[in-house]
Parts: sequence; C-alpha cells; structure tokens
Amino acid sequence: MLRIPRRFGSARGARAVVALAFAAAGSLALWAQRPEPSPLPPLNRPVRERGAEFAASESCRSCHPGNYASWHASFHRTMTQVAEVDTVLAPMDGLRLSFDGFDYAAELRGRAYFVRRRPAGAGESAWEPACEVVLLTGSHHLQILWLETPDGRTLVQFPFAYIVAEKLWAPVTQTFLLPPEYKTFYAEGEWNGACMDCHVTQGRSRFIKDNRFDSLVTEFGISCEACHGPAEEHARLNRNPLRRYARHFAGTGDETAANPARLDGPASTLACGQCHSVWAFSDMDAKIDWNRHGVRFRPGEAELGQRFIVQPGGADHAEQKRMIRDNNPHFFEDRFWGDGMIRVTGREANGVQASPCFKGGEFSCVSCHEMHPASPRPETLAAWRNDQLKSGMASDRACLQCHAKPGENVAAHTHHAAGSPGSACYNCHMPHTTFGLLSAIRSHQVSSPTARESTEHGRPNACNLCHLDQPLAWTAEKLEAWYGQKPPALSADDRTVAAGAQWLLTGDAGQRALIAWSMGWAPAQQAAGRDWLAPYLFTAMRDPYAAVRFVGWRSLRSLPGFADFKFTYTADEAEIRAAVDRAFAQWRGTSSAVTFPRRTLLEHDGRFILEEVRRLLARRDQRQVFLAE
Repeated sequence: MLRIPRRFGSARGARAVVALAFAAAGSLALWAQRPEPSPLPPLNRPVRERGAEFAASESCRSCHPGNYASWHASFHRTMTQVAEVDTVLAPMDGLRLSFDGFDYAAELRGRAYFVRRRPAGAGESAWEPACEVVLLTGSHHLQILWLETPDGRTLVQFPFAYIVAEKLWAPVTQTFLLPPEYKTFYAEGEWNGACMDCHVTQGRSRFIKDNRFDSLVTEFGISCEACHGPAEEHARLNRNPLRRYARHFAGTGDETAANPARLDGPASTLACGQCHSVWAFSDMDAKIDWNRHGVRFRPGEAELGQRFIVQPGGADHAEQKRMIRDNNPHFFEDRFWGDGMIRVTGREANGVQASPCFKGGEFSCVSCHEMHPASPRPETLAAWRNDQLKSGMASDRACLQCHAKPGENVAAHTHHAAGSPGSACYNCHMPHTTFGLLSAIRSHQVSSPTARESTEHGRPNACNLCHLDQPLAWTAEKLEAWYGQKPPALSADDRTVAAGAQWLLTGDAGQRALIAWSMGWAPAQQAAGRDWLAPYLFTAMRDPYAAVRFVGWRSLRSLPGFADFKFTYTADEAEIRAAVDRAFAQWRGTSSAVTFPRRTLLEHDGRFILEEVRRLLARRDQRQVFLAE
C-alpha cells in the first residue's frame, strides 16, 4: 500500500504528488533528449553549411533507403571526406617520407593525423610546426590529403598521394602524367579555388584576398542533391503521406526532384556533365557568382548557366574559346587530341556529347550507367561501385540495345570470331585512348577505328591497341578491305614497324602511357603475343615521366615470372636502371627459344636492333604533356 506523507494526505495532495512526479520525469526526459550544444565549426578547413533550398542526404534516407544505401556505398560519396583515422585509407602514424629536399613525418593524435616537415637530413630541432590533415579527396584509385594552413579555411596539398591498389605512397606529381621537372603542381588554395568545384556538393569557394578563402560546402562528396537538385521543398511536401503515395502509384515522378533516368539524353548528360567534363565559365560575372554562391545549374535544366562544356571544334562560344586560347595556349592540347576527342579522364560528358549516338536525343550516360542498382545487397553494391554500370552493360548488350542489326551476325560485321575480344563492340568503338589515375580508360566518344586518326592526330587506333605487333599499313589494308576506307598516306615506318613499338618509342608521354598500359591488357596480349613485350616495358620503366614508368611496371607484372617483381618507380635514375637491368636479365633467361618478327625491332636474343631503335627515339615527341585530373 502506498503511504502518503501527512502533508499530502488529501486526495488533492495525492494528485499533486503524482502530477509533480510526472512533471519531474517529463522534465528529466526533455533534458535528456535535448541535443548537445553544437560545437563551433572548425576554423582550419572548409565546413559544411546547408544552403538555402537544400536538405542534405540524411533527409533522403527514410523514404529512399535502397537508393541511400547504394549512394552510401559509392565512391561519389567519398569523393571528399573530413580526414579522420577511419577515413584515411593508409595508417599514417609513424609514416616517414622524403621528397624534393624535405623530410615528412606523420603522427596520430586522437582521431586526427598531423604532419611535420624539415629540410632533408636536418636535425630534430629543424622540424616545422605540425599541420593537421583536415580533408581527403578520393578513395577509389588515389587518395590525396589536404593540410591546414595559417590562413583559416585555405588548404594546401600534402605532397604525397596514396595509390590504393598497390598500397603505395608516391609524390602527387608522380601520380599524374606531368613533366618530370614539376615537383609541385597544386599551390596553396588550389583545393578551394578549383578542386572543390566538382568534388563537393554546392561548394562556395568564397575568395577573400591574397589567395585566402572562407569556403563552405552543402555536403562533402557528391551527394543526392548534386544529381537530383535541392531537396528542401521535395522533403517538405512529401511529409504528407497522401501526396507521397499518389505520386508513387501514378508512376509519373515528382516535379520537385529531378531524376536523370527520366530526362532526355542531353539533359540527363548535363546532370553528370556538370562535373564530368572540361567546362569553362561563360564570363567573369559568372565566375564571381559561382565563387560567392556556388553552382546555379539544377539537374533537369538544358544549359549549365554559369558555364559551358568545351568542345574545341564546335561553333559555339567562339569568343570564350578564343579567350581561353589567348590566356592558356596549351589548354586544348593538354586535354584533347588534335581532332577534339578528349584524352584526359574524368571528362566523359565531352565524349558523350561528341558521339553520333547523342544526336538522336536519347543517348546519355545513363544509357549504360546507373547510380542505384535494383538490389542494395552488399555483394551487389561491391561489384557495381567500381564503374557503376547497369547489369549486363559490360558487354555488347550496351550497344545492341540500340544497334540490333550488327548483333544478328556479329562476325560478319566485325570480321572477328563471335565472342572474341575483336568482336566486342566497345573494344572497337570505345577504345582506351583516355589516360588518368595511372591507367588507360575507354573513350566515351563512340567512334569507328581508322588509320587516319593515328597518322593525323597521333591517337592510337582501336585495331592497333589490340594488334600492337602489326604496322599501321596492316590496319589500313584491313579497314579498306572490310569497310572501304581509303588508306591515308603512310611513312616507311608505318609500313614496316609494329605500331605499338613505334608509338612507345616516338610518341609523346600520353601516347607512351597508353601503349605501356595496352601491353599489359589481356586482349592485346592475346592478339599480339606476349613474348616480345618485355623489352618495351623495360623502356617504359625508364621513361622520364613517372606515370609512364608506373604503368610499364604494372604491365610487366602481367607477364609470366614477373607478378611479384619489385620496382620503385619513384626512385632515382641509378636505382631504376639497376632494377630494369635485373628485369632484363631475368627475361633473357626465358626468351632464348623465341624468334622475333623484324617489325618488333628485336634481335634473336631479345636485344633491340639498336640502329633502328635509336633512330626512332631521335624522333620522339618531347613536348611537355600535362594530363592532370
């Protein structure tokens, strides 16, 4: 029996006790649920501040759990992250690195990494004050680290990047295809003034003065609203379940959110192309507006507004393109082949727009790719996240969904056996002529192979990217016999020297990187043979460009006996020469029974025909090449 004290002995008193007890409990519950005061935003990096109209990805999860799960598993989400011990891919505590006259030391403090620097070999007292690693870019192929500076939210790049597949630290300038004399490429403030344009959602760089910024982002990484548009109104209206279900069962979509899969080809391509393209500002006013307020373009619109996608050969934006050429004479050659085809990765929308398929108004990025696979199971997402292709699109189905007639008799169209690499649509019409992230990447400009693209623009054609051991004349003859193409004028070397050998010896650094990569590509090894490749890969491993050396080494590891070959592609010249000499000696021990065709420029013992190779090396295109993502 509940005993009530005398002073509360009446019924009113009892009710008062109960009411007081509930009031106290309620107050405690409210106090317990009250959110902790928001900590002050950090002052040493850009911070997240939700802009007007935006709701942030967290608001999408309750209604779209499957789509949220696939986005969360994607590399788009981790394109930019706040640096913490869990988001840095490589343990850094105790890391010691040296480059360009400085030693670097990293240590873990709590959940954050800090980096110190000193002149190489100096004493302990020479260490500069530690800088916190505050942001990260990338998590798929490379991860790049950004450090705090004394200038508030302005960042500077840590000079080393982490190569994910090889679990290897390397100087950032040696993970891009850059001239060897470049020891730094991204200056202080570069992330704020350029990188964040596409690596966050609704970034506002907010330039102050003297290379200082006060940058804000709606969300780090590429979030839901980057592709579907600001969602504040969408979330507010759809709190009404009647509206939500009416839209769902009608199957007509929702006008408050864009869906690239429902847009026409050009508009859908712009949703991706707002980042995945070479673009430029329309004028200085547009650039200033972007700096202060961020992107004005909203997915579903027909134009980028403040910007335009740059197509070198197009008649559009003539004045803007003239100004680009005047201000940066190398702008186009550092991004495009001579005929306007893109040659640096991450700019796929330029290729999509330049494709004949695009003119029909239906072809777009989502013809083959999808952001949200039907199944959100972890094993499905793990396979999908690498290239985000729709199911079955890593096959001829990608092309045959529109071009059904060639599929009726593939061999008659391709002149290769059905099911072989030479009969795969994308090997001929989307060859690996783009470079970046230390790899060759398929062109997204759908085209047909010609010998002329190689003689006039230096771009390796699809035929010789497989048939590396055949000269250009062989390709020209096949294309004339099969498709009636008139052969271009050919040099003596085009008629007698294997195209792969000629391009690796005479080409510019971008061409050499593509050929070194192709020499490790299984379809090319199947078509051209592997016995003759090693000496050319040894040549690539001694290339002045670090990226070419890396690709040569990776391709070498695809050859028998070299899977575990150790090679430090960033080492000094003496160490690199010693490693290559060791590799050559190993290869000669297994090649003595092979006879090499004259067109490969190899003697019977595997050594180069020196007078021929020296003559071709003297013709090498030595121009500086900048293929920087």
